[in-house]
Amino acid sequence: MRRMSQPSFMESGSQPTGAVCALHASRSAATICNRCGNYACEQCFEVGADRQDYCVNCLPRAESAELATRSSRLGAVIIDQFFLFLPVIVLGVIGYQVTDTWWGAVAFGGAAAVFCVCVMLYLLSEYGQTVGKRALNIKVVRTDGSPVGLGRLFLLRNLVPGLINMPTSGIFNLIDTLVIFGEPRRCLHDYIADTKVIVADKR
Repeated sequence: MRRMSQPSFMESGSQPTGAVCALHASRSAATICNRCGNYACEQCFEVGADRQDYCVNCLPRAESAELATRSSRLGAVIIDQFFLFLPVIVLGVIGYQVTDTWWGAVAFGGAAAVFCVCVMLYLLSEYGQTVGKRALNIKVVRTDGSPVGLGRLFLLRNLVPGLINMPTSGIFNLIDTLVIFGEPRRCLHDYIADTKVIVADKR
């Protein structure tokens, strides 16, 4: 970790101007902590691995978690695809065989889809995980390490990227995936939603 280089904000013995450091009331603030929102002077903050500013109290918490590997994130996506679509196909076929109608296939397949989506929403709201992420022991959190709300997960991490992708004919999805090869191991949808994927607590 490196401390960000900042110019001195006041001379010795002078009074601070503007916002002051949460830990040193006699020093002017140089930044705001990305995790707790407190002001910090140039001696009380550091730049984290995600290139955000953190006060000295929050930095250990923000960086204590290990980032998920790219292979584990890819594996989680593959597992999720099987979980979401395989039951729908299987039960759709069963429904058609049982009722001998396409309506039966739609009813059985639709019931499977509703069940799978409900399971996903429950895991996301409670643990920040999908079925695939839970199987591989990784989870989604905010960049400051705090839990992610379901609304942020659904709207900013899934819906907004999906809406952007439609008029780009899939180009956005390609770029979204390739960005993960950067040092922070975050996709574009992570930047949009202010999230990252980390290794979950040891079992």
